[in-house]
Amino acid sequence: SLHLSPPHDSRRIRYCKMEYPTSHERQLNENDTNLVTVKLSMLNVSMIIMSVLYIFCFVLAKRKLTSIHRVNPNLGLKKLLVLSVLLVCVVRIMSFVGVTAMDIANVRARYSPSPDHSMMEPHEYLAPNQNQRFYDASMTVLFDLPNAIVVSTYVLLTLVWAECFLQSRLHTENTIKWKTRWLMCYTIFNFCLYSIQIILYILVFWPISSNVVKSILYAAMTGINFTAVILVCVLYYYLNLKFAGFPFRSIHTKESLTKISSVFALWSTSRIVWAIAMLLVFIYSIELLQDTVWTPIVLFLLLFFCEIVPILAMLDYSFIQIIDFEIGSNRNMNSGEGGGIGMEYSNSGSDGDSLILNRDSWSNDEPQLTEGSANSERLRYLLLEDDEI
Repeated sequence: SLHLSPPHDSRRIRYCKMEYPTSHERQLNENDTNLVTVKLSMLNVSMIIMSVLYIFCFVLAKRKLTSIHRVNPNLGLKKLLVLSVLLVCVVRIMSFVGVTAMDIANVRARYSPSPDHSMMEPHEYLAPNQNQRFYDASMTVLFDLPNAIVVSTYVLLTLVWAECFLQSRLHTENTIKWKTRWLMCYTIFNFCLYSIQIILYILVFWPISSNVVKSILYAAMTGINFTAVILVCVLYYYLNLKFAGFPFRSIHTKESLTKISSVFALWSTSRIVWAIAMLLVFIYSIELLQDTVWTPIVLFLLLFFCEIVPILAMLDYSFIQIIDFEIGSNRNMNSGEGGGIGMEYSNSGSDGDSLILNRDSWSNDEPQLTEGSANSERLRYLLLEDDEI
């Protein structure tokens, strides 16, 4: 740079000074030219927030799984329910990470069943047209698979509620037979659900029928949610009518079952809301992964109120009640070894005689139930203490 002194005489230059950039300044300029700017859109921000929420649900479910394993090391319905929640969280986090990575790389996959690629600008995607179908199909699988797992978790929660329902009442029914029937029905339901989903996922990658299969996926997921809720409601009213004449074991078990039933109702409502939302998305061809102002907000609210809130309610609000029923079930199994005479009488006599025998023995079992309740309270305190740590 050239600096001139203020001329006293315009015909001559008093002095000049030449300045050159230092090596540090040249390095800073080179670093400025090599910087990579990463822009986060509204879709990226919503995906990151949802990933954090699902990570929190995963950590909470992992701690609850450890707690229930201390109560019962065997693989039961309650432990399987927590494992299903862990699987939902893992797959959701994977899908969010995939969408965020592709969006940052300017490769935006479409989730809509009938995307209109003619409305896109040529510079909107870095991916070639022949690869865009693969990205769209992959994103369809990543977002639809957790929906199927959530429906399976909802049905499994129904079986846990039904098991707690049987444990909360004094009855003459064979609990093992009821559980065997429910597990058989749950296995058949899962087999049909995942078989249909796997076939449709394979067909999604077929270039000729990809849009048709996406439409079938939307319709199938909407129908599966409505069907699951209807079947669950039928089971709910059937059990309440079937066991209407049998009393609760105690006021505590009645209150515990009421809390689990409220969470059960929350899950049913969330499944109905999700099915209606997917139906509207299918009818109006709404692109949920579109980078606009309101679409990411709608997707965030749907996932928050239809999945995250029910999962947190189940793991925090009603988990202690589920633990209580698990403790009671283990206590009954341990005390059942000494009750062979009563069980033999129950199997050989009529249901009315069995009920009379159970009714006569209620007063004799009060000290045992009181001691069991004290043990339950101590174990609940230890579990809560572990959660605080």
